[in-house]
Amino acid sequence: MPEPKSTIEIIKQGEGLTIEFKRIIDSPYKIAKTLSSFANTSGGTLLIGIGNDGAILGISSELNELQKLERAASALIETPLHIAFSTEKLDGRKILRVTIEESADKPHYAINEKSQKIIYIRVKDKSVPIPKLLIQGEGDADTEKLLSNRHVKSLISYLKSTDTVTARAFSRIINTSEKRAERMLNDLAAKQILLKVNKKKPESFSLKWAE
Repeated sequence: MPEPKSTIEIIKQGEGLTIEFKRIIDSPYKIAKTLSSFANTSGGTLLIGIGNDGAILGISSELNELQKLERAASALIETPLHIAFSTEKLDGRKILRVTIEESADKPHYAINEKSQKIIYIRVKDKSVPIPKLLIQGEGDADTEKLLSNRHVKSLISYLKSTDTVTARAFSRIINTSEKRAERMLNDLAAKQILLKVNKKKPESFSLKWAE
């Protein structure tokens, strides 16, 4: 297993799929999106007290930041997340380093101010709600082609009322072979449109915006 990167190395790498910087946590609801998106994708590191440009700014109150983190992880994410954190001093300034592992219990829902439960995933350096990818058609030409497929449209309609789907269930919905259905589900997961919930056989996939 490779040695974990130092905080300085992470700052130099910059924000991306598994790295995010925050000057401070301005809202437990907003940080719940970030934490859940890391857990739903590949895990990640959140540095608090760092500017978007990588400037080491520090935090004034460690307790305030930890209280907001704790509320987000335990009360504003369903299922609650376990996060690990450490305090470090860089250039004489105190920062928080928060580590979020890819979750075996995904998908996790972030709860917003309207009590809506939304699945977020990481796309490049952003935490994006899955429905945004579908409703606004964000993505490349291959993604657009997938979303316009009538079988995929049937799948999305099905998942609006059901938590998960397997290749066997999907094959029955669209009247095709289980192998073809499985290939389509994995294509959608590769495009970050579906979440692979259970990696053991039979694999199951999820897509849902719950209110």
